[in-house]
Amino acid sequence: MCLKHIFCCIVNIINFAKKIEVKKVTLLILFLLPVIGYSQLNIVITNNIEPLYVSDGDTLSTCRDSIIIFEAEVTGGVEPYEYFWDFDDGTESGIGIDSVTRKYDEGGGYRVKLKVVDANSDEGFIIQPIKVAIPPNFSQTKVDIPEEQNGICKGSLTPLMGKAYPELWEDEPFVYEIIEDPEDPEDIDDETPYSSSLTFDEFPLGSTYASGDIESIGLSIIHSNMGNLKVSLSCEDGNTVIMKDYDATNNAVLGDTANNLPYLYYWSASSTSGTMNSNTTSNPIPESSYLPDESFDNFIGCSLNGNWTITIEDNQALDSGYVYSWSIIFQEDVLPDVWTFQDTLVPYKVINDVIYGTYWSGENIDVTGGINYSGDTILHTVYASPDVPGNNGYNFHVINNFGCPQDTINTIYVEEATFTIKHDGNEAKLDVTFTNETSWAQERDWEFGDGSPKELVLDSDSIIHTYLEGGETYESILIVTDESGCTDTDTIFIKVEVEPSHLQNVPNMFSPDGNGTNDVYKFTEDIVKGMEEFHMTIYSRWGEKVYETYDMNHIINEGWNGKIMILGKNNKGPLAAPGIYFYVIEAEGKDDNTYIGNRGKEKTKITEETENINYPEETKGIIHLFR
Repeated sequence: MCLKHIFCCIVNIINFAKKIEVKKVTLLILFLLPVIGYSQLNIVITNNIEPLYVSDGDTLSTCRDSIIIFEAEVTGGVEPYEYFWDFDDGTESGIGIDSVTRKYDEGGGYRVKLKVVDANSDEGFIIQPIKVAIPPNFSQTKVDIPEEQNGICKGSLTPLMGKAYPELWEDEPFVYEIIEDPEDPEDIDDETPYSSSLTFDEFPLGSTYASGDIESIGLSIIHSNMGNLKVSLSCEDGNTVIMKDYDATNNAVLGDTANNLPYLYYWSASSTSGTMNSNTTSNPIPESSYLPDESFDNFIGCSLNGNWTITIEDNQALDSGYVYSWSIIFQEDVLPDVWTFQDTLVPYKVINDVIYGTYWSGENIDVTGGINYSGDTILHTVYASPDVPGNNGYNFHVINNFGCPQDTINTIYVEEATFTIKHDGNEAKLDVTFTNETSWAQERDWEFGDGSPKELVLDSDSIIHTYLEGGETYESILIVTDESGCTDTDTIFIKVEVEPSHLQNVPNMFSPDGNGTNDVYKFTEDIVKGMEEFHMTIYSRWGEKVYETYDMNHIINEGWNGKIMILGKNNKGPLAAPGIYFYVIEAEGKDDNTYIGNRGKEKTKITEETENINYPEETKGIIHLFR
């Protein structure tokens, strides 16, 4: 790819980036000094586009979702080159691609690795740490309303408390061991050598091996004849140390082949036990260390970063073995510090002549206080008065020292006034329970729509009201007020019906003999249900009036005790003789139905719409009196 073509592509991408929000796309072209080179190959990756924040000289910092352009230049060796990119996020790219783009969705530290192989199989290797902005901790950013409230009154002034502070990112523990599946360990055979690599990228860039840096190499293994094995270790540069060579005179066993149990063995430059092959009189002792056949000083100058590969070769087909794990243990003073970092939040950042800073966004915000900084923490409280029912979103925005806008959303729920009603049936003399369901209500004004006085309730959400008149639809209104004086209303229409009237199941006998059973002729309320006006007369066979009442409650509660009325007073005269008596009822129902009984045979019900309709109501009948 020619430099002119590369430059044109970069200019086009930069121009495109300027047209869109910085928050969404940031372009980074990374130009790094050569860090690690092997053989004749030198690799260069460089950088040059704002916003870019270089925090510690060898680590680049950028935003999540930024588009990063990696450009590699290789000198030395023989073309063509093959490029193997590892982005440290579980993805790889290459072969043969010298320019790649990458976007990181998650914040944290990444080590981008590039291996280049030339036509002669010579290799070069480079690692570039990158810091991707960590989302700040917004956990204490909140809408400040009481816990018992579901929302706020429409238009009520509500505090939005913004608090953000940076999170610390910490690298994963230093990995120095490969463990194979214990249920399916790796075979050792004479056709394919066992080979496995530990890849290190945590050491400072350019770190190389010095004498004594390796404390020990561990190997968990089973094998029936160690004399047929060759065990060696190689660094990324290709330098190799034989830790145990073939030895036809040594037929010792590694591990417990009888019980299929592996043993763990070590090679260390400080061992006093000699080499493993020198222990020919007995099997090597588990957990013991041995001198390598060749000195670990062969690794001097090797990069500590990159692949460290163990290879186990078997030169005989008749024996067998398995590898369970192996490890490299570096001296403690060689191990790198755990990589940690945190970006910081800043009052504002100027990016492409645009100022980005700390603020709240949303509808109807009243900024009454400034922005406070306490150490790494940003505090910013404002007041919002949303006036749209339902959820209203408010974003708290901050920006970090990388130039990365960060935000979190909080929701203010505008809760409309609401109440419920509960009642049995719909007929007049209707008891209705009204219950406020508005969580923010401090005062509750109830209007029932039937002319009764308005009632103010402060300490209860429920109230009972009785509607006496039927045939109407009443507008019930709740007016609720919060602690700041904000009000809202809800309305429910209640239809109260007139109780339907009927006259049925009039009793036809009683026995006023003083035995305590059926001594009084009475009605139950259901017999004259829905009646508003009532007149009942009882006659003897000869037309003598023995009982009369215009009070429906009298026949229900007191009734006729079997004595003949005297001087217009019921139940005061002499005892009525046993026999047959006749009753006649005239009544008017609450539903405007009129019931007229007469002493003839016809029973009629007269309404406003029609007259003299035969109707099977019991407006007259016979009563048997027994003694």
